[in-house]
Amino acid sequence: MVSSIVERYDRDAAEYQRHWAPVLDSTARRLLDRAAPLVASPPAAPSILDVGTGSGVLAIAATRRWPHAHVIAADASAGMLDIARGTAFRADIAADDPRLGWLHAPADALPIADSAIDLVVSSFVYQLVPDRAVALHEALRVLRPHGHIALVTWLDSGEEFLPAVAFDEAVYDLAIDEPEEEPEEVRAGDFRSARTAANELRRAGFVRVSARAEALEHAWTREGYLTFKQRYDEVALFDFLDRRTARRLLDRARERLADLPDAAFTWRADVVSVVAQRPG
Repeated sequence: MVSSIVERYDRDAAEYQRHWAPVLDSTARRLLDRAAPLVASPPAAPSILDVGTGSGVLAIAATRRWPHAHVIAADASAGMLDIARGTAFRADIAADDPRLGWLHAPADALPIADSAIDLVVSSFVYQLVPDRAVALHEALRVLRPHGHIALVTWLDSGEEFLPAVAFDEAVYDLAIDEPEEEPEEVRAGDFRSARTAANELRRAGFVRVSARAEALEHAWTREGYLTFKQRYDEVALFDFLDRRTARRLLDRARERLADLPDAAFTWRADVVSVVAQRPG
């Protein structure tokens, strides 16, 4: 059964690549710097699994950074895998390149043999799984003894983003009746703190766990942020509105956003980066 989360990523894969992936990109790549000491040097050929590859940022960067490794890019969304394959092709990684493989599979049910992977990496995925303990146990299962996991995802904290507040105020100004939201699918959610993240991995069976809070930072332009809201973050709202009302909302949102200083368009969000090891 395909979950509503997977259906959304299948449907919105191209817009995700265009509008959301750039927000996450630098923070995701930074995870590989943390994972670098864990990757064996030649002549060893380590196996690296990117869980929830999305647009392929980690898998493609790992393939280019460690050309001696074999990287597997896994995702529950076929649409996102198609996007990732296209990104790899544009990065001069051929479709038949043996260094990079593709796997259509969710984080909590990986069709990979026990103890087959040296390093699991993942960015902004473990908050989406229905049961994080199950997904972490699955990562532990596929790792070889003394193998490692390195992940980054959101912390449940942070201040309100003023441009988001201004957009909501524009909706309120026009007294727009928003569409009813579909029931929220059960998901693990964000980690509450770096300490709770570390504890969850320890309970899953990992050792030598190191978790630290970090910051994601992304700067939008006014029009860039409004396009993000229209084409990705609030796409359901704009699909619901008739053209005239949608134009009025965009105009009113521009007025609201114009009142904010340029510095307000730099978004800073709290994330947690975790590295851990499977026992021997």
